[in-house]
Amino acid sequence: MRVLLITNYFPPHYQGGAEVMVYNTCHGLLQRGVDASILMINARIPGGQDRYRDVQGVPVHEVTYRSHLPGNPFLQTFDPRIYRDVMAEIRRVQPDLVHVHNVSGATLAPFVACRRVNVPVLLTLHDHWLLCPNNMLYKGDGALCDPAEHPRGCSHCFRRQDFWANIPWRRQIFARLVQNVRFFISPSQKLVDLHVAAGYNPARFRVVPNGIKPALFQTPSDSLVREYVRESGLFRTLLLAGAMVESKGIKTVIEALPLLARYVDRFRLLVAGRGEDRFLAALRRFDPSVVKLLGQVPFQEMRALYAATDLTVIPSVWYENSPMVIYESMLAGTPVLGSAIGGIPELIQHGETGYLFSPGDAVALTERVIQHFARSAPERRAMRRRCVEFAHTHMTLDRYLDRLQQVYDEALEA
Repeated sequence: MRVLLITNYFPPHYQGGAEVMVYNTCHGLLQRGVDASILMINARIPGGQDRYRDVQGVPVHEVTYRSHLPGNPFLQTFDPRIYRDVMAEIRRVQPDLVHVHNVSGATLAPFVACRRVNVPVLLTLHDHWLLCPNNMLYKGDGALCDPAEHPRGCSHCFRRQDFWANIPWRRQIFARLVQNVRFFISPSQKLVDLHVAAGYNPARFRVVPNGIKPALFQTPSDSLVREYVRESGLFRTLLLAGAMVESKGIKTVIEALPLLARYVDRFRLLVAGRGEDRFLAALRRFDPSVVKLLGQVPFQEMRALYAATDLTVIPSVWYENSPMVIYESMLAGTPVLGSAIGGIPELIQHGETGYLFSPGDAVALTERVIQHFARSAPERRAMRRRCVEFAHTHMTLDRYLDRLQQVYDEALEA
């Protein structure tokens, strides 16, 4: 079987959970004897690149453009340059199947190209871009959007972070342009439910949870990470990893910090990631012995940081899909304290492998932390073991690839 994976970003341009999954998918398929390669194509990255490269054993063809028209929502929906280059890549690679990942920035041109040459195509849903020009279904006032209430789309999006392809009757046009997608692959059931509420046929979806590859523990090379790992037994540590932006719930953590510092003895928060200046400034106002800002931590260093942490917190206030932070944390044996929103509750067994709390509720977050440290040390160690067991049973890359290849076979048979 020959598979072409298409994505809008790939390292070094950006490395989030979706990009990690694209790499793991391609690398894992290659190890299983599948002829797989990646086309990274994006009209939003300036530079005009057209190059082939090898990324740790994975063949990548990178295509970007010298100019783009960010103010033209119709070209943000369908870019003829991307259509041309995807057609050329399909003719060059001759894939049996095309597997598309994130498409914001790549427009919907890849699906039109696949329809033109009658190649089966799948789409993994990492966010809500088919439903919302801002990907998040998150309004400017902080309220969540219900797709069923706005069949034509709404005009109240949270526009500060991203806004792309806002055309009239957007959802209907998008649905027409992805009609040839054999199956939509979703890591979470919640994401399926949101698309079905917006009018998509539930029979077109397949739930395939993400997976990660267990790795041997490596001593971190970063001096700050080494220091925090060495000190881990001296503090009761929460780890906040990812983007420090409003939709990720950073305001909830900032609101909870005075309570946590007051009621949790030897409390410490480690913050790994970049974010908006206003939130980073708010974090810097706390005692530096309580809040440690690490900045962007290299991906390979994060596993040691997870393992040295008592709890990983995911305080999101938007419909998260299936955050890779949960997978990484549980594989390292660290329970997760997560908002009960989106696909997060699908990954956390409350009281067994972590805790759930109401999104935006700083008091509830604090109470869960207090509850955790009220448990005896043997109970907390048992909880860590359950996290590892759950990760090895439900979150492995092999399990993900097994299920993915079943969907591939089903798509080819259809």
